[in-house]
Amino acid sequence: MINHQSATPVALSYYRAVMPIHPSHETELLEALAEATTANACFMAAYDALDDTVDAVLKGIFQKDDTAVKFVVEPLLNSGGPLGEIMVRAKLLLGLGVISKEVYDDLEIFVTLKEWAKIQGDEVSFTDPNVLFELNKIHAIQKIMPIEYDAEMVESMSGPMLDMFMGRHNQKVQSTIVLAITDLINTLCRDNALIV
Repeated sequence: MINHQSATPVALSYYRAVMPIHPSHETELLEALAEATTANACFMAAYDALDDTVDAVLKGIFQKDDTAVKFVVEPLLNSGGPLGEIMVRAKLLLGLGVISKEVYDDLEIFVTLKEWAKIQGDEVSFTDPNVLFELNKIHAIQKIMPIEYDAEMVESMSGPMLDMFMGRHNQKVQSTIVLAITDLINTLCRDNALIV
C-alpha cells in the first residue's frame, strides 16, 4: 500500500492495478449523447458522461474499504461537498498527477459548453462561431478532425439543399463530440486503474 499523501505523480502512475475504472452508467451516458436531438441536449449529455467518469476515477483513487467510501469519500463528492464540482475534482486530479493538463483543459471546455448551453437553451447551435471555436480547442477533437463550417457558403443555399447541408453538418459535429467524449472516457479509465 502506498502513502497517497507522499506519493509523487510518477509513483502514483507506477502503482496502478490492472483493474480498470468504469463509470457506472457509461453505456447509457454515451447512448444519450449519441441520441441527443439538439446541441443543448448534446452538451448536457457530454457533461454528464464526463462528470460520471471523473466521479468514478476519484472514488477509485480514494476507495480503501466500504466504510471509508460511505462515511468519508461520498460526503466529499456529493453535490454539496467540497469536491462536488467537476472542475474542483479535475483540479485535484491534475494536482495529484492523475490526469494530464491536456485532459484537464478538455474537461474545462466541455464544462464551459455545458454552461453556455444552460444559458442559451435551445438557441445554442452547432453553427455558432463561439461554440465551434471552443470545440476546435478540444485536444480530443483536434486528434480526430477539426470541425469546419463556412457561414458564407451556407448563406448561398436555400430549401432542400440547405436542410440537407445543415443536417449533415449537425450530425458530423455530434458524431465528433461522441468520439471525443469516448476518447476522454477511455483515457481516464485506461490511465487511472485502481491504485493498490
